[in-house]
Amino acid sequence: MIYRYFPKTKFGYSYRGERNHRTVALLRLLVVSVVILSHFLIHRHQNRELLIVLASALLLSALIYYNKPISRWLADHKYIELLIDQAFIFATCFYTGGLDSPYILALFLPLMAHSISPISIKLLVVALVTIGNLVIIGLVNTMNWQLVAYLASCLLLTAVFINILVFNGIRVFPTYAVYDGLTGLYTHQYFWDQLHSMLKPSNDFKTFSLIMIDLDEFKKLNDEHGHLEGDRVLREIAETIKASVRDSDIVARYGGDEFAIILPGISYQTCRSVIERLSASIVDLGYFDHVSIGSAYYPDEAQTAEELVNLADSRMYLQKRHNKN
Repeated sequence: MIYRYFPKTKFGYSYRGERNHRTVALLRLLVVSVVILSHFLIHRHQNRELLIVLASALLLSALIYYNKPISRWLADHKYIELLIDQAFIFATCFYTGGLDSPYILALFLPLMAHSISPISIKLLVVALVTIGNLVIIGLVNTMNWQLVAYLASCLLLTAVFINILVFNGIRVFPTYAVYDGLTGLYTHQYFWDQLHSMLKPSNDFKTFSLIMIDLDEFKKLNDEHGHLEGDRVLREIAETIKASVRDSDIVARYGGDEFAIILPGISYQTCRSVIERLSASIVDLGYFDHVSIGSAYYPDEAQTAEELVNLADSRMYLQKRHNKN
């Protein structure tokens, strides 16, 4: 088995989310630059207020991208970042025609960036803020309710469509490393991203449980029946695990015949019931006489992602040694 304590400085687990956020920051910087360039090319008469808005947006976007402490802080306070983006979009549209502004479609960008979140409540909040901004833009200029309704519908459909594509098994974006190719579960990397995200102060869940699963004697099954049969068994067990937990739980293939589950808002006692259900469901498939499962509870038992995984790991291996004896 692979030892699971991966130093953050070597493997970069704690920086993966930061890299993603810096990518968004770079895209914001490029969008603002394109808006400024297009405005100077299209409009001969420059609006001083608009120039101040665009210059401020460019400076702030550059600051967020190049200043890592600010970038990390905004990564932990996404709603503040959202309000900043919406404020600049509002000001730009306000000075360039309101609902008729050529930049009104910029409202789609923050919503699309938040559509890749698995937590639906966050997506709903972002959608409501975006539609609210759209209505305000219409009210302070010339209101066109039909256009507002059309744009709001497009905003909602775009967000839901992207969310479904990314998180509901329609793998149109194969380069977005979310799903394991064999089992359809979340990937090892995505598991670590979400685990670190769960520990942020801005996370909605202040408590959660972590479960690690190892299939005892899976190597023996592979040796006796071949890897194709082993792959089929892994897929069947993956479906069994998913059926034994909630849709909101994060189930990942950690590697080989090992699985990891994040249970948001689940107490230690409830986690024990989930473990018993998982163990019984996997054993009932008839491939193994027993399965090794370990768990850890945040924040009472561990404070960092690595501590959680190591604690759940050690308990899983303790169970594995017990099963062998």
